[in-house]
Amino acid sequence: MTAFEDTLPSPPGNPDTPFSYPLAHPDPASKPVAPKELSPDQRAKLDRLVDHFNRPDYKLPRTLRALKARWAKEQGGGGSRFGSLFSRSATPNIDEMEDLHPLSDVEKCYWSRQAFSRCLRAVKWDYAAGVRRAEETCVWRREYGVEEMKEEDVSHEGETGKELVMGYDINCRPVLYMHPNRQNTETSPKQIAFVVWCLERTIDLAPATDPATEMLCLCIDFGANQKDAKSQPTTLSQARKVLEILQTYYCERLGRAVCVNIPQIFFAFYKLVSPFVDPVTKEKIRFLDKADATALIPASQLQKIFGGDINMEYDHKTYFPALTKLCMERKAANLERWRKYGEGKCGLDEAIIRGARVPGQAANGTKEVATQEADVDTASAAPAPAAMNGNDAHGVTPLSEEFAAAALDDPATPAMMSTGSDSSEGTAVSPSAGNASPGPDKFVEAPLASPTAVARAHEALHP
Repeated sequence: MTAFEDTLPSPPGNPDTPFSYPLAHPDPASKPVAPKELSPDQRAKLDRLVDHFNRPDYKLPRTLRALKARWAKEQGGGGSRFGSLFSRSATPNIDEMEDLHPLSDVEKCYWSRQAFSRCLRAVKWDYAAGVRRAEETCVWRREYGVEEMKEEDVSHEGETGKELVMGYDINCRPVLYMHPNRQNTETSPKQIAFVVWCLERTIDLAPATDPATEMLCLCIDFGANQKDAKSQPTTLSQARKVLEILQTYYCERLGRAVCVNIPQIFFAFYKLVSPFVDPVTKEKIRFLDKADATALIPASQLQKIFGGDINMEYDHKTYFPALTKLCMERKAANLERWRKYGEGKCGLDEAIIRGARVPGQAANGTKEVATQEADVDTASAAPAPAAMNGNDAHGVTPLSEEFAAAALDDPATPAMMSTGSDSSEGTAVSPSAGNASPGPDKFVEAPLASPTAVARAHEALHP
């Protein structure tokens, strides 16, 4: 049977020809940076966390409030900084607390060795905090219904192409595009659900790499130069809700963020929140005065608006079903491989889950690994601190701090900040979230599996 991804058209050779499909694979020349090797202590904590989830009697509740109540009862109190946003009440009844369920196959497939590692990295390898981050993430996914989300539930939100997944950067990370100027709906929980849906689809398209690819690349076009743009900017209250989800439940996912066509108000907001942004995160964000990201993303995988060769004219009826089918095919194949090799447990390597290799096969070497992580052309990048010394990236005087501060205090004021980042990798975190910022053990991407390794994995799955 022909895989759907093999039927997808390639971008046309003529950059003026419209194109509206997702891309299934990175450029063959992409060479990601290898991950940093874990210390013996970090490896021991990771093994311990995997074993914790693999206990025969391990069960979790379906709601965050029940989980936190159990924490308070069993471990002397405490809980997430942000979970109260999604809990209906701080005091669940006894039945809800005792309504425990073992992990499903889908959940065990999700909880790969890398997933546990991300939780530990996000809390700087504090084991107790890592357990809670992992448990809370698992329960949040249950309560929010992440795995049950259907494309028809969010299709209307995507009709203008305000968020879409297409292509891979030079380090093999799938690229999530955000176009806030294409906002087409009023503020509602559906907008948040669409962000979650798009993040999940971006992760679905992580390629078969060995070691596994974990991160994504974010490209944001604010549309400041488009006079006919019709948008309803995200309110600050909505942006905060999204940010809380991302920084808690999608930690350690951002590899690089590129912003173009930036409105002057953005830098006023960024100047206010900049003191709370982790230095590692700041290094991942690029504000481009010239929209050219080809030093980070191959032109053949990049939208023209970012300097690439793909004339992405969004056609919802073409793109959305194609993306959905491609992702569902990938998810089904991943689950099939987990059931074949996972022994019914959490902790299987994502390189195996995605088909880069099979158990017992030697891991891919490092001869095709990049010596350093790719970046945008520094000549076109305008770092935020420099851009805020009197003028923004377009040479326009930013709004006053007093105006921006007043806007921040008003939850109804539109926010031009990106909402596509997390606490480890995002554009803004609160002072109380500072302890969850990544330390020097940040994870970078892994090399693509060799063609031989992929062929062996395919033969093992399809004898």
